[in-house]
Amino acid sequence: RSRLLVGTGKYRDFEQTRAAVDASGAEIVTVAIRRTNIGQEPGQPSLLDALPPSRFTYLPNTAGCYSADDAVRTLRLARELLDGHDLVKLEVLGDKETLFPNMPETLKAAATLVKDGFKVMVYCSDDPIQARMLEDLGCVAVMPLASLIGSGMGILNPWNLALIIAQAKVPVLVDAGVGTASDAAI
Repeated sequence: RSRLLVGTGKYRDFEQTRAAVDASGAEIVTVAIRRTNIGQEPGQPSLLDALPPSRFTYLPNTAGCYSADDAVRTLRLARELLDGHDLVKLEVLGDKETLFPNMPETLKAAATLVKDGFKVMVYCSDDPIQARMLEDLGCVAVMPLASLIGSGMGILNPWNLALIIAQAKVPVLVDAGVGTASDAAI
């Protein structure tokens, strides 16, 4: 029912994560597999307890991955930990400062993951050609950045986003850099 996806990182603890997600009304939560315990650390607090998969749709992501191989390995681990869950968010970063996507590695990872049966939602640049290439590979959604991850700078290039939305046959979710409620409304 909600069109909002909420990240589960950057909170003090899982209790605060749950409170924030509940307040948001989001039903889909993104989970950075390399940073959040969903069972890979037995005996430690797990996000699965705070946000039960029976109530929330998990969108495991590859935050912190800088190569196609790392991203593919991370999502295969997530699928195993989440009992075959195949809806994932792919993000392959190219730069530690800007967190801008590495599109050649993103395309390579997307091709492998789709071939492996994953339903790939993919963080990408706001380039309409790259978005179309990802769709042609079989990605179920493209997620072009509005501006750099965590920047809160808002939508920097509305023209490119409009082109992507007009051409896409899959859902387009504007990702990264959304800083205000008015950005989200746009």
